[in-house]
Amino acid sequence: MSYDARHPDAPQAAPAVGGMPHLTVGHLRPDLLHKVGETYAVALSRLQSQLAGTPDAAQVQAALAEVSRLERLGLQIQEIARVLAGEGRWVTERLDLGEAARKVASSWAPAAQRRGVALQVQEGRAPAEVNAPVIEQLLELGLEYALHIGQRVELRAAVDGHPPQPALWFDIQRSARHHGADQANDIDDLQWLLFVTLARASGMSPQRLLLGERVQLRLALVAEGAPTAPSPALLPTTPVAVGRRVLLVEPQEASRVQAEQLLGAAGMRVDVAARIDQAQGLLGTSLQTRLPDLLLTGVPAHDPACQSLIEALRAMQPRLRVVELVDDDSAFAFSVPGTDLPARVGRHTLPRTLVPALSQELDAV
Repeated sequence: MSYDARHPDAPQAAPAVGGMPHLTVGHLRPDLLHKVGETYAVALSRLQSQLAGTPDAAQVQAALAEVSRLERLGLQIQEIARVLAGEGRWVTERLDLGEAARKVASSWAPAAQRRGVALQVQEGRAPAEVNAPVIEQLLELGLEYALHIGQRVELRAAVDGHPPQPALWFDIQRSARHHGADQANDIDDLQWLLFVTLARASGMSPQRLLLGERVQLRLALVAEGAPTAPSPALLPTTPVAVGRRVLLVEPQEASRVQAEQLLGAAGMRVDVAARIDQAQGLLGTSLQTRLPDLLLTGVPAHDPACQSLIEALRAMQPRLRVVELVDDDSAFAFSVPGTDLPARVGRHTLPRTLVPALSQELDAV
């Protein structure tokens, strides 16, 4: 299945790559590559410290455990790379997600006990037509992430949503060292980035909700005959959208007014300008105390004036997301922070596509 902004409520045939249903995920994100390098560099530095001089038995055991972790991580990255490349044959089978969750969780029970994490799996069934190795890999990545940031983890499978979709839920009570981490980047981990990359490449919908000291991960599968994009009516009140700040710069009055109303109804906080120079003026006044999380612009991002605005905003807000309003309603791509690759949303379908697109963009890796 794939997403077409011109017909967001209709299922579309996804392009096959080696027999595999594959979503358009664009370029491999720079922050994922950065996190891979950072993870290995930090781990190897730790190993050097542990093995310096004459290590005792405990230090040797810790070093061996770290080597084992890095080896597992390398294998995970290789498997995800194969999926992204469309290698092999995409074989699906009927599988109960609840049973798969219980099986993988039982293998992680000893690790949870060693870390002092309470791990529970709720009873429940969620039959789905899936690729079993990919689901197992996603469960592994999700649990490893949950054990990394949590002190109590509850895993469940259910059929929920509108229309009903098979889904996996990870309910995580954050550990003391992650308390107060209100922003998503404070609890990002390589396993989470890999989880999102693999899920989206496999045609699934991952979502992370920050609820005080709890984190909820939801992995939804597309039910047969259902649209790939959730109904926009379900998205405006999600925690992803509520409270996030958007700077809207749109020369066309009709779409500017419509976009402001849609985003306001979704719970986003919107600053509005009709021109780039008006937006630049806001930088010296109101935007100083309420930096936007996202720039929604009807001026092309490659326009020199818009480029100047983006650079000024990123100097204050490095994690800024950029979304272009365009007249080509079939165009859509995720933005990449620090580059000139913005997301794109069509003006003619704003009531159905704007809030879901911005919510997904704000929740992107």
